[in-house]
Amino acid sequence: MKHLYFLLILCACLCSVRAAAQNWRPFRPNGDVHAFRGASVDTILTVRLDSAGVSGSDSVYYFNRIMRRASSYQWQKSRNNQFGQQLRYNAADRTYMLFWNGGTVNGFSLDYGVVMKPFARVGTTWQSLNMDVGVTTTLQSKGVAIIEGVQDSIVTFRVGNLPGVLVVLSKNYGLVSAPKDLKIYSATAPMLTLARRPAPAGLTYYNPLTLLDLQPSDELGYAQEPIMVSSFPCYQGWLLRKVLTRQVTTDSVVYTFQHQSKISYSNAPGCPGTGTTLSPITTVRMSASRRTGRWSGNQNYANAQTRLVNSDLLAYEYRVQAISSNTLMIGHPVVATRPGVACSGPALLRQEVLYGGFGSNTYNYTPGIDAAGWSQLVAEGVGPVMQYEHRLTYSRRTVSGSVQTCGSRTDFATLLPTKAAQRAATFQLYPNPATETAILTLLAPARVSTTVRVLDNLGRAVLGRRLAVGQTTITLPLQRLASGLYIVEVQAEEEIPQQLRLQH
Repeated sequence: MKHLYFLLILCACLCSVRAAAQNWRPFRPNGDVHAFRGASVDTILTVRLDSAGVSGSDSVYYFNRIMRRASSYQWQKSRNNQFGQQLRYNAADRTYMLFWNGGTVNGFSLDYGVVMKPFARVGTTWQSLNMDVGVTTTLQSKGVAIIEGVQDSIVTFRVGNLPGVLVVLSKNYGLVSAPKDLKIYSATAPMLTLARRPAPAGLTYYNPLTLLDLQPSDELGYAQEPIMVSSFPCYQGWLLRKVLTRQVTTDSVVYTFQHQSKISYSNAPGCPGTGTTLSPITTVRMSASRRTGRWSGNQNYANAQTRLVNSDLLAYEYRVQAISSNTLMIGHPVVATRPGVACSGPALLRQEVLYGGFGSNTYNYTPGIDAAGWSQLVAEGVGPVMQYEHRLTYSRRTVSGSVQTCGSRTDFATLLPTKAAQRAATFQLYPNPATETAILTLLAPARVSTTVRVLDNLGRAVLGRRLAVGQTTITLPLQRLASGLYIVEVQAEEEIPQQLRLQH
């Protein structure tokens, strides 16, 4: 029995030591997002650990993959995130190492790293890896700090020769500050400092309840203008979205919307399309995970139509797009002061499409030009405020129980009409039933491009007429039509078609 008690006590002690060691880990391996301020206080870089493995006696955790600039307009996939490629943990030594994969040149390794021993005594010195050469690291001090209003224990390491580079680690919140790109060999390297405590992505800047905070009956209206490739725009469009339902659970948020759009064509030289087209009213469902912040459903940016697409991408993180393996979408840093539009606050998030395989270096990726240049700006509350050709110009939102309106609904007046408006008759038919002719009378004079069509039971137009401006009546000849039920449709330019049944 004594041996059993001894084993239980020993096991408890070992578990306690192991748990204590894990308290000091620089990054959480559960997918939590760590956020750091960069050179500007308004720019925030976000990082997380994506996967794990084992290398010898070390547990190895890999950072999410990112893109880096190869030039002012070109990007390349990088082996390393802001603090390297890997976080390594050695349980026996209770040490952590941030490892930078520098590759090899002419047989020489360019790898380097920072070894952190938070359980060592103050003043203890050891070697960190730097390009095959040991670099002295010293535990300089231990103390406490206030992190987002919460007091926590910290340790400070000095890496390299005096004055050296300082790396600060928190007991409960991980890495507090370190040089960008892990440049431990440069005393002038820009420092990244913790911007907020680590948390699941869905509780940080990528929170779906924060990015899209709408209530039933709220509306968002977008103007659509082509990305100019000539001096004459070929069309102008409008899209209106209305919230039908909103459901929030512990795991997800789900919206259903109605939306409808119209496009007016300019008939400019070389432009396709004529007149105005009106899309049918459709219902769209959007849902997001409250943990990961990722929106499900349509992630095809080419057909997004102002739905949130890949808004959960961290700073410089990329995701291959279904349209092509050479097409990526990249997330940009969080910027608290990035301009939005008149009907939004700052555009906190930005995503952009990059295309690969161009130029002499097939590893380079570049943004598209003109019509191929797809990007998205996302602001809190209203979601996408600019997305490809669409820009938010009107909103009607319920905020803290009161309705707030921005912009004008005039351009969207014919979109998403109420059921009462759809049922309201704008013309009359007499007689009905009719044998040889029926007289159609408009309740208001015809406007520009008002048309009348008679549709059979298959929806085919069997008779059509165009009314002159100001005309109020027209006689419809029915002698050549087979007996049966028909639909008479009247449509004015940029308006919802109005229909009545006609028995012949």
